[in-house]
Amino acid sequence: MRPLRAIGGAIVAGLLATTLGTAAGPTPGGFTSDDVNYVTYVPFDIGSATGMTIRGDFAYVTSWRAVSIYDISDVRDPKLLSTTPFGFRFENEDVTGNDQLLFFSESLPGNTLHIYDIRNPQAPVEIAAVEGAGDHTSQCVLNCEYVYGSDGSVTWVGQTVDNARNAVLLDMDWTALVNGTRFSNHDAELIREDLFITTPISTDFHLVDVRDPLNPVVLGRGVHPNPSAWLFHSGEWFRGGNDKFLLMQGEQNFQAQCGEGNGPIVLYEVTNSIFDEFGERIADLPTENVERDQEDYDKYPFTVELKDTYAVANGTYQDGSPAVNGLGCSAHWFESQPDFHDGGMVAVGYYEHGTRFLEVTNDGQLLEAGWFLPYGGSTSAAYWVDERTVYAVDYARGIDILKWAGDIPSYAPQG
Repeated sequence: MRPLRAIGGAIVAGLLATTLGTAAGPTPGGFTSDDVNYVTYVPFDIGSATGMTIRGDFAYVTSWRAVSIYDISDVRDPKLLSTTPFGFRFENEDVTGNDQLLFFSESLPGNTLHIYDIRNPQAPVEIAAVEGAGDHTSQCVLNCEYVYGSDGSVTWVGQTVDNARNAVLLDMDWTALVNGTRFSNHDAELIREDLFITTPISTDFHLVDVRDPLNPVVLGRGVHPNPSAWLFHSGEWFRGGNDKFLLMQGEQNFQAQCGEGNGPIVLYEVTNSIFDEFGERIADLPTENVERDQEDYDKYPFTVELKDTYAVANGTYQDGSPAVNGLGCSAHWFESQPDFHDGGMVAVGYYEHGTRFLEVTNDGQLLEAGWFLPYGGSTSAAYWVDERTVYAVDYARGIDILKWAGDIPSYAPQG
């Protein structure tokens, strides 16, 4: 069942969705809607499983206590290759790295960026620890030539293991460079190796060019629709910036009941792109930051328009929505299905609301397409492993493996 829509964060629409939604019923892992199949459960570090990155046949998963690597050549049956414990480190939500390196950003109890050599997935080794670079989240740019921390740190890494052994924290704050003054930020969401979106706590988001990583340049920004209620947490400009849609996710935690102030999914249409139809950059981009007001931003080749908002409501487990919440009725990490093209499927980790499957329509609507609500879970993130398989990383459970069994909408040009 598809047309379950929440417009503008309207809770009434969310209540209709939970009332009318068709449920397939209970499974060994939880309740599902009719288009979601529960496959199996991987008990990874129950109680603190946080995030994942997938490269080729390997999944790299982090918790507050360890880094684990799985062989996922059979996506329905992951094989644990190694677990590297380290005591307690918080939190490394956004797992980043390249084919040689993996990073763990420890913001508590220390303030350290830990760097691992992962060339042998059965025996990863920590090769460096950069003090002062343990921001809440960290993101590689330019294939890990540098690592940008969410709080403004910039660490030179050098892409390879040999260089990374001598990684160094630079004396600069990238948030101050792109904004004129330092701002509170949750993540640098990579769009391409040289381009990312900021996720500010209470201000508009920025599109940042880091082709010159020591001189990041703002190319444009998007308006935060409700900065007093929730923070920008993560975002994605689909197909590496070639799509007409950009999705931002909001977060507001520790509210037992759903309401207008909870973190939604927010859809923007890119009305003026920095890329031409072939994905090449438009030539007349600014090369340095200058003082600008909104009219100035409107003249630059990146503008967005708010199209739709999706939010959840309280209900019952059978209809896919819990009666109360612990971490809040808030969206968390999400990812688009591999065939997304000017519309398509998105899977979202939604804390006690489990995994939500949303359709972005070609005309800019957010429709709830299905859901999985685990028993006793709190889902941190959802990752598409192939065109139908999703790994849901859950703080309380580990990893739930799901199959999207419904239609996959296609909006790509034919032929």
